[in-house]
Amino acid sequence: MTRGLMKVSLAALTLLVCLSMYSGVAHAGDVPLLIDGESLEFKIKYGSMPAGYARLEVESREGPRGELYRITSVARSNDLVSLFFEVDDRVIAEVDAATYQTRRFEKDLREGPFEKHVVFTCDPEGVVRSGERCLSPMPGTRDVLSALYYVRGLDLEVGQELAIDTFDNGKIYRASVKVVGEERVTTPAGDFDCLVIEPEVEEGIFGKAGRLVVWVTDDALKMPVLVKSKVSIGSFVAELVSASHLGGD
Repeated sequence: MTRGLMKVSLAALTLLVCLSMYSGVAHAGDVPLLIDGESLEFKIKYGSMPAGYARLEVESREGPRGELYRITSVARSNDLVSLFFEVDDRVIAEVDAATYQTRRFEKDLREGPFEKHVVFTCDPEGVVRSGERCLSPMPGTRDVLSALYYVRGLDLEVGQELAIDTFDNGKIYRASVKVVGEERVTTPAGDFDCLVIEPEVEEGIFGKAGRLVVWVTDDALKMPVLVKSKVSIGSFVAELVSASHLGGD
């Protein structure tokens, strides 16, 4: 399994970056859905073969500039896949609890022989810095992880199309996300009435990831429960295994 292929699986593994690339540019007043203590866990399959798991967690904490939300995404290959290609990825976004602006964004990626560690910091004026690199994105541009929670704060409808601007890897990326239908799906965590989301994914955090489809619950939580990624030589599926909110189910 090549590195490029495993990176496709981790559109599944870091979940929801495919959905997470909503910018909020046209909806600057929207508030993200950030629930202290929320934890979502997913299992990843390549075809019918188990490949790994992903977890998304939110916690509130006190930072140097006041209260913030820390969003953590963990993606790991299982023991069998790790014999051929070990994946151990962690992505962290820290978001100001008052302004919802990204304060800090960190990626620690270990994918086979490839390793990368990068940290972005955002000043109060919205300038994004990483080492000597400096970006001045338009207002409303989000990091690729915390932007998921802006999507979840929206009133989504079938037929809706959202504009996308996110920053990652020292660049600004743009794509679109379409709400293409409604469907009831079954996962290990239960049965859910869902909206079906189809992002047009451009080069970004995982490179070109083929066709991606995401199912989110058709309720106030907009909780991602299923992700499918189809590529030229197969497909990956991420299914919700468990979800907890505020210490409960």
